[in-house]
Amino acid sequence: MVLSRQEKNRSYAAVQGYVFTLAAVVLSLVLTSVPAQAAEETPSEVFNRICADCHNSTPPPRAMRSEQLRALAPEKIFFALDKGLMAMYVMSMSQERKKALAEFITGKTLGSTAEAPEELQRCAKSEPLPADALDKPHWSGWGIDLENTRFQPAAQAKLDRAALGKLQLRWSFGFHNAATVGTQPAVVGGRLFIGSTSNAIYALDAQTGCAHWKFDTRGGVRATMSVVPLPGSTPPRYTVYAADRKGWAYALDANTGEKIWEYRADDHPDTAISAAPVVHKDRVYIAAASFEEVSGSFPEYECCSFRGSIAALDAATGKRLWKTYTIPEEVKPTKKNTKGTQLYGPAGAGVWSAPTIDEKRGLVYVTTGDGYSPPAAPTTDAILAFDLATGALRWTRQTTPNDAFTLACLTPSADPVSREKCGPDIDYGSSAILRKGPNGRSLLLAGQKSGVMYALDPDKNGEIVWEQRLSPGGLLGGIEWGFTADDQLAYVPISDVFETTGDPQKAGGIRAVNIASGKVVWKAESPTLDCLDKAGCSAGQPQAATLIPGILFAGSMDGYMRAYDPKDGKILWKYDTKQNYDTVNKIPANGGSLNGAGATVVDGWVYFTSGYGFNGMPGNVMLAFGPPQGK
Repeated sequence: MVLSRQEKNRSYAAVQGYVFTLAAVVLSLVLTSVPAQAAEETPSEVFNRICADCHNSTPPPRAMRSEQLRALAPEKIFFALDKGLMAMYVMSMSQERKKALAEFITGKTLGSTAEAPEELQRCAKSEPLPADALDKPHWSGWGIDLENTRFQPAAQAKLDRAALGKLQLRWSFGFHNAATVGTQPAVVGGRLFIGSTSNAIYALDAQTGCAHWKFDTRGGVRATMSVVPLPGSTPPRYTVYAADRKGWAYALDANTGEKIWEYRADDHPDTAISAAPVVHKDRVYIAAASFEEVSGSFPEYECCSFRGSIAALDAATGKRLWKTYTIPEEVKPTKKNTKGTQLYGPAGAGVWSAPTIDEKRGLVYVTTGDGYSPPAAPTTDAILAFDLATGALRWTRQTTPNDAFTLACLTPSADPVSREKCGPDIDYGSSAILRKGPNGRSLLLAGQKSGVMYALDPDKNGEIVWEQRLSPGGLLGGIEWGFTADDQLAYVPISDVFETTGDPQKAGGIRAVNIASGKVVWKAESPTLDCLDKAGCSAGQPQAATLIPGILFAGSMDGYMRAYDPKDGKILWKYDTKQNYDTVNKIPANGGSLNGAGATVVDGWVYFTSGYGFNGMPGNVMLAFGPPQGK
């Protein structure tokens, strides 16, 4: 039987989430072309032969250290093997071998440290969301508004500095079998909607944490949800638009959790969605990325064939209206590696962050990732503008050329052909922000992992107005997951986690940048670390920031959420999440590093998640802070 390139590549797609999820970290031990005789190997032999180089004391970016794996409960690792992101690729592996591997990795026996089953506290009443839910304080989507500013107005936030100092932890929620979280809650009509990397979406009461419903997804959920009425529904049928890291998008009834429709962003096996769905009028925009950057490190894998994309769907039915690839060229054979494996390109340019809508110009903007195959396409590491109505690519502004990167670039044993012409891996992970400066000129702001912030002119096909280096940048550096802006300044957290592993105190910090000129107005350096005895402790701040009038929220890899004064960067409030919590759903939970999505501020409450096991401190909790009880 002759297999197609895509069918052959499916056998390697199992390693796709290795860099991003616990599931793939574990599955990488067993899914990399294990020969037939490996069936007789002990778990120790499998571990040492396949993955010891990657899970040592200095692993590649986003890979867990062996001591971090050992600290987990064996049930967490078994879940990753049995029901996680890569479960479909280990169907031939017996339950007994999965359990034995989980026990070897952790050094613990299944059942000795098992989490109790999740006990969702069901809400006594579950009234439908009111028709005017969006007229009341809420947070829907990644950036709140279509411009992705992440700026919550005072009428929605209802939190001032006096109330900030009185905030109390009112309830917490544990994520079952998780070591990494990072989803940002959406809050609409008194309900909180949040996803889990353990393949679930929850609808909870925003003030008590009781559960209205739970929906099981195909993959882990990191994308923030958009909650709006289904177009044409009377009375309004509020709908949750969500997506998972197996590349599926969903429309769910916000009141019941019933699935209205689902859509797969691409048929490539490595497809993933981390970008929040964006709803505009009667359409929902879905952007796709992939984990092929990891698959490409294996010499038998025919790297690479995934191209990022953005699609417009009918919000009511899920019918695709248009889809445009971020790399216009078709994938073609290029060369062969030393093993004789056929390689392909161009590939890459995934979209990791939420699209930005420009109603005035009829455009939707996305920022793109690196290329997977050299030479990197001109649309990689770039800002792209697409026509809202047709999906036609209107203009491209590439800020870093020749950035072709897969994990082979960091793997000494990888095929030498795959290590040729490697780029620096300094793509975009944060959304662009559309702002109008004090002089009335519209600017599109984009922050890159290179550590450079750009301002583009949307009226001149993305011409660069100014650029400002804010940090050294790098693999896990610069501006990673998101910044925020008002009409004067952009507030930019700095990551630089991987670049400062020798001195984790040197990472992080916040920069306030004048929108009109690009001038740095103030710098807030990282507070002194108190966690240097813990693996994964760093002062880096890759987490997205959130702004409300007079208060800037930004989390850190040291486990703290901090509130800063937007005028000068002084710390107004802080909370150390590195502790254990009794949760409303009875899942034992602890905090860790803060990474990915930032804080949600609604109606005097502040919500955020804590825990990032990859190159950070593991955790599995969401925290809800509100006014003192009875206030």
